[in-house]
Amino acid sequence: MELSFFAGRCDRFLTGLIILLVAGQSAPAQIPPVPQLTHAPAAVTWEPSSLVNGAPCLFRVKPSVDVKSLTGLWLTRTVPFELDAADGSWFALAAVGLNVTEGEYPLDLDGVANDGSKILFRAEVTIGRGSYRTVDLRVADRFTAPNATTRARIAREQKLKAAVFASVTTKRLWDGRFAPPIPSSATDSFGVRRTFNGVQQSVHQGSDYRAKVGSPIASMNAGRVLLARNLFFEGGCIIIDHGQGLLTIYMHLSKFSVKEGDRVERGQQIGLSGATGRVTGPHLHVSVRWQGVYLDPLALVSLSLP
Repeated sequence: MELSFFAGRCDRFLTGLIILLVAGQSAPAQIPPVPQLTHAPAAVTWEPSSLVNGAPCLFRVKPSVDVKSLTGLWLTRTVPFELDAADGSWFALAAVGLNVTEGEYPLDLDGVANDGSKILFRAEVTIGRGSYRTVDLRVADRFTAPNATTRARIAREQKLKAAVFASVTTKRLWDGRFAPPIPSSATDSFGVRRTFNGVQQSVHQGSDYRAKVGSPIASMNAGRVLLARNLFFEGGCIIIDHGQGLLTIYMHLSKFSVKEGDRVERGQQIGLSGATGRVTGPHLHVSVRWQGVYLDPLALVSLSLP
C-alpha cells in the first residue's frame, strides 16, 4: 500500500516537471522518418558468375519498378550505376581486390524510383580464392638495393603517382569492351608473387605482353592521359583515366605518342614498347587499377561491357 502511494506521488511530480520544462521551450523540430524499403530490384547478377580476389566484375540490376538513380556500396567503395537502355537494366563496373579473402560479401543498393520512393536492397555475393604462383627473377642490383640518390627519386615518384591516382574523374569515359593493348599473347602473370635476386619484393599487379622494342601500343579504351613520363621502376609509363576510378597503366615504353592531358580513343596508338625500367627483357606490362585496387587485365578484356 505504501509503495503504491509513493509511486503515485512520484508519477505526479514527474508529470509536473515535464510540463514546466516543455513550457519554457519551443516545439522540437520534426525528425524525418527513416526511409523504408518500398521496392526491391527484381534481380541482381554479375559477370563473371564465379568471382575471385583480383577479378573485375560487371554488376547488373533489373528493378521491379522504374528507377531514376541507383548507387551501390561494394567492399566499402561507392559504385555508380548507369541505365542500359538496350534492356532496361542498370550496370556498374567494379572489382575484387587481391587482398580480399573468400566468403560472402554484400552489395548494398540505394536508389530512387520514378515516383520518389526509396529503394534499399542487399545482394549477397560469393567470392572465392584465386590461385597465384611465385616466381624468381634476376635484375640489376640497383633495382633491389638502390643508392641514396635513387631512393630520393623513388620517393618523389611515389608522391607523383599518388597525386595522379587521386585525380581520377568520377564521370565514365570508357565505352564498351576493353581491347588488348597489343595484338600479341600475354602471360598469365597477374597476382604472381615475385622475388628479385632471391628476395620477395612485390606481387605482380598486371599482365605482361610479349613485345619486341618498337611495337605499337594502343589505349585499351577511351579516356584521358594523366601521366606520360619516365619513372625508375616503370620506365616509360603512361597512365590513362577511364573514369569512375578506373585506370590503365602501360609500362617499359621506349617512346610516347601522346602527352599528359590528351583525350584518347580505344585502339589509338599511345606509344612504342621497350625495355625501360625494372625489366628482364623487352615486353609490355599493363596494369588496371579500380578505386585503389589492382585487377586482372586479361579478365577485364574478357568482360562484355555496355
